[in-house]
Amino acid sequence: MNNLLPRKFLSTAISAIVGLAIVSAVVPVQAEVKINLPDLGKGPGRRVPGGSRGVNCVAKNQYLTAIVPMSNIGLTTVADPTLYFYIPVNQAPEVELVLQDENEQEIYKQKYKPNGNAGVVGVSLPANTLAKGQKYRWNFSIICNTQDRSLDKLVQGTIQRVDDPQLMSKAEKASPQERLKLYADAGMWYDTLATLAQLRYSRPQDSALKADWVSLLTTEGVKLDTEVAQAPLFQEKNLLQPISQTSEAIAP
Repeated sequence: MNNLLPRKFLSTAISAIVGLAIVSAVVPVQAEVKINLPDLGKGPGRRVPGGSRGVNCVAKNQYLTAIVPMSNIGLTTVADPTLYFYIPVNQAPEVELVLQDENEQEIYKQKYKPNGNAGVVGVSLPANTLAKGQKYRWNFSIICNTQDRSLDKLVQGTIQRVDDPQLMSKAEKASPQERLKLYADAGMWYDTLATLAQLRYSRPQDSALKADWVSLLTTEGVKLDTEVAQAPLFQEKNLLQPISQTSEAIAP
């Protein structure tokens, strides 16, 4: 009895294996970051500007966008978090970040000179800006005309610093990848975003990190436009240059 497989069957099997290998090689990378966003209600402000009259210094059909959940509220554990924004192609002379406390008192303001390019950028707050347990309102504006601020492209949102010593202790001892999961599981939006951004800065060609980023920005409860989620990610110095006359942050 001949135990050898018929040539036709063997050829078909080999072709199937090769085909499976090729398909496997082109399957999109699956995202692994799943954030557990808490129900914080709906905060004031908006993450995309409303319509404005007159001069428009932003490219047509492109919009300044705050990288925040749909609620406009995000949590952090740190005193100097980084806020992220999608800046469209623009011809603006300045952009501006303003931070206010719960009494609407301005505690920080910084203007920047944009280079006109489009992309997502992280804007860092100074050390010891946020007090534990406090909420803050931020305003981020593209200034089209420094003499007429009614023409600004403005987004607004709320950030709250939580006091979670156990989470912070674990995060301090964790690797960046472990820290990312800790923050995501705890629903710390700004910490999750910043940790993932730092990983992407250090490994810009890592397709898995890019998939995680797109997934995070388009997940349930966030649902940012795909164009924004897939936009290039820049460090602050590569898209914005600080302009002097910064007001000092008030220590908590």
